[in-house]
Amino acid sequence: MKNNLWIGLGIGLIFPSLAFLLVRFTDLELHFLPEKPMATYTIAILINLIFLRFAYRSGNDHVGKGIIIMTFLAMILYLLTHKVTV
Repeated sequence: MKNNLWIGLGIGLIFPSLAFLLVRFTDLELHFLPEKPMATYTIAILINLIFLRFAYRSGNDHVGKGIIIMTFLAMILYLLTHKVTV
């Protein structure tokens, strides 16, 4: 794998996008975790952190930076769209 920021941005975008699509277009979240509305997004971020660890351990620091950027942007987007106060 190349050590490229764009690859990291792509990898970091996969699981938050998948979590959004699952929450938006299915009722999967209501069946498994009805009392925890953020659980699906939290699982997506944890998966990104696992990929981040593998990226840094293999010496792909630019890929790791891309994953961090996308994870952070997904978190900010969630906070803005769901009107969560911090």
